Amino acid sequence: MRNGDELRQAYGRLIAAVEANDPDALAGIVSPDIVDHGPVPGQPPGLEGIVFWMRGMHSGLSGLTGVVEDTVVEGDKVAGRVTWRGTHAGTFLGLPATGKPVTVTAMHLLRFENGLAAEWWGVPDVYGALTDLGARFELPKG
Repeated sequence: MRNGDELRQAYGRLIAAVEANDPDALAGIVSPDIVDHGPVPGQPPGLEGIVFWMRGMHSGLSGLTGVVEDTVVEGDKVAGRVTWRGTHAGTFLGLPATGKPVTVTAMHLLRFENGLAAEWWGVPDVYGALTDLGARFELPKG
C-alpha cells in the first residue's frame, strides 16, 4: 500500500500524461490490464483502452489541458476531480467541430496495485460539455 501523498502524485502524473498525449508516460502509471469501469464506445480493454480514450480526447479537443482540483485518498484508492479544457476542433461527443471552448469536469476513482492504476471509474459532466458546445435540452412537458 502506498501513502496518500504518493497516490496523489501518481494521479497527478496520470492526468499530466493524458494532457501530454503521452502513451509511454501512461504505461509507467497504468497497469497493462487496468479495468476501466466506464469505457467509451469502441474502447478496447486495458492500457490500450486508456490510450484510445486519451487519443479521442485529443482528436476532439485541441490544446487539451487537465487540472486536478481535488483529491481524497483512502487505502489504495484516489478519488479526484479534474477539469479538462480545450477547443472543440474535431468530433467530440458525436458533434462536429465548432471551434468553441469546452470544459469537462470529471470525477475519478482509481485503485492502485503494485504502484500502478489497476481500476478506473470515471464520470464526466457530459451535459456541461454539450451545453458549452451549444446543445439545447428541453424537459418533456407533462
